[in-house]
Amino acid sequence: MTVPSLKQPVETDRVKALVELACTPGAESYLPVEDIDVESWNRIGDPLCEALIGTMRARKLMGGDIYANARALERQGLSEAVNFFADAEAVPSWLDVDALRVGAGIGRRNPMGMLFGVHGALPMTYLDPSTSEVMGSTGRLAGGGDFRRRFWETATGFIGALDVDGMLPGGESWILWVRIRFMHTMIRMGIERGGQWPRYETGVPISQLATAGATYIFGQYRVNIMEYFGGKVSREERDGFALMWRWVSRIEGANNQLLGRDHEEEFAIQLRIHEALAGTNAKTKPLMQELVNGTATMAVFGRSKRLNHAVARQLLSPSMVATAGGNDPRDTLGLEPRPVAETAVRLGASVLRGAGLAMRVRPVRRLAERGGHRMLKYSLERGLDGVKADYRGSVVAGRATDA
Repeated sequence: MTVPSLKQPVETDRVKALVELACTPGAESYLPVEDIDVESWNRIGDPLCEALIGTMRARKLMGGDIYANARALERQGLSEAVNFFADAEAVPSWLDVDALRVGAGIGRRNPMGMLFGVHGALPMTYLDPSTSEVMGSTGRLAGGGDFRRRFWETATGFIGALDVDGMLPGGESWILWVRIRFMHTMIRMGIERGGQWPRYETGVPISQLATAGATYIFGQYRVNIMEYFGGKVSREERDGFALMWRWVSRIEGANNQLLGRDHEEEFAIQLRIHEALAGTNAKTKPLMQELVNGTATMAVFGRSKRLNHAVARQLLSPSMVATAGGNDPRDTLGLEPRPVAETAVRLGASVLRGAGLAMRVRPVRRLAERGGHRMLKYSLERGLDGVKADYRGSVVAGRATDA
C-alpha cells in the first residue's frame, strides 16, 4: 500500500514498525502498558485513511459524498479502500454490545449531562497543545468562526453514539464516525500540505496518541460530568459508557495497542497518554475563552459568560479529571475563580442530582431514557438549523482540505 508522502520528520525504525502495525487492518497487538512507545505513536497519523484520501484526491473524487465515493472504490477492489474499510469494520475482541447498551442508558436519561459533557470535553482536548494548535488552525472555534455549528456537530457524534445498533459496522451512527475520521485525516493532510506545522519535534497533527487520548475525555470524564449533573452511576453503566468510547476511538483509527484489552489496562494507558500530551501553547487560553464566549451565546447554557466560565471551572476541577496528574487544568486553561457564580452552579447541580434519585425506580428510568433521547435529538435539530452535519474538511491557511 502506498501512503502519501507528508512533510514530517524522518521516520525512525521505531516509528516505521508502528506505521506497519497501523497499516494492518484491525490489528490487535498488545503490550504491557509500560512498554507502549507513546512517543513514536505521537508521530503517526492514520496511514490507512491517508492512503485512501490521497488516492481519492488523485482521482478527483473529493466532491459530493466522500463516504459513498470511498465505498464505490471498495466495490471496485481498490486496495486503499478495501484496507481502510476492513480496518473501520473490524470488531475488536474486547467489544461487548450488551455492555454498550447498559452504558448508553445513562446518556439517554441525562440530556443536560450530555450537553454539558460537550461543554467540558472540548476544553479538555485543549490540554494537549497540539490539539489546540489544530483547533486554532481551522478557525471554527475561534476568531469569528462558526462556534455554534461546530458545537452541535460535535454533539451530533456524541448523541449518535447512544444508538448502539447504529454504532455497529454499517449503521448510521457508525457511518457518521467514519465521516469524522475522513474529516480528521483531511485536516491533518491539509495542515501538513501547508508545511507550517510548528510541533514536529513532538508529533504530527491529530496523531494516533491524540485520537486514543480522547477515549478518556469522551468516556470516563463525561460520565463524571453526568454524575455531577444527574446523580449516581453504577459501575456497569460507567464501564459500558467508557467502552463505547474505546469503540469510537477504534472507528476513528486509534490502534488497539493504545486502547487496551480491558478497563483497567485502558485507564493505565490513558494516564500515560495524557501525561505525554500535557502542555500549553499560545492558543490554549484564547480557545478556552472562545468556548466560554461561544456557549454564552446559546440559550441551552443560559446566555451568561460568567455562568459558563463558572461551569467550566467546576467541570475541569482536579477532582473531575482523573488524568490531570496532580495539576489543575483550570490554571492551564486560564479559568480564574468566580466564587458567586460557581456556588450557583453547584446549587443547580445539586438540584439535578436530587431529581436524579428518581432514576433508581426502573419504570421512571425507562421513561427518562426515552424522553431524554427525544430531547437531545430535538436540541440537535434546532442547533443545526435543520442542516445535518456533513463533516467535510475545514479550510486551513485559506485552502480547502476536502478538495
